[in-house]
Amino acid sequence: IVYDTMWNGTRVLAENIARGIQLADPDVTVKLHNLPKSDPNDVITEVFKSKLVVVGSPTINNGILHSVAGFAHLLKELKFKNKKAAAFGCYGWSGESIKILSELLQNAGFEVIDAGFRSQWNPDPARQQEAVEFGKRIARA
Repeated sequence: IVYDTMWNGTRVLAENIARGIQLADPDVTVKLHNLPKSDPNDVITEVFKSKLVVVGSPTINNGILHSVAGFAHLLKELKFKNKKAAAFGCYGWSGESIKILSELLQNAGFEVIDAGFRSQWNPDPARQQEAVEFGKRIARA
């Protein structure tokens, strides 16, 4: 799970999605990578080793965070094949990040397996539980 966050909402979603994936398949190793705090080479190495990549960004100015956009560009340059992906993120007003991320992942060669998960504002406990369910769903896809 690769993400960046502004107000920690996307981080909270990432953690709950990870929990859902682990609940769906306890044998799966789930790794969380906060892009600004992670070495890009380490993250790309993990993408190469992964069957599923989940990318998250909040919506900012009708787009995604620059760190995630840069990462998506790098993914496109590497032309991945036979990998599944999904997107998630928080938003305040417009919520375009999920659509943008899904398109970027598809253009990078990933099979986008879900319409994505988004939460308006920081996720409350109910939305956090829905993120867990999203994690379970994509783990089974």
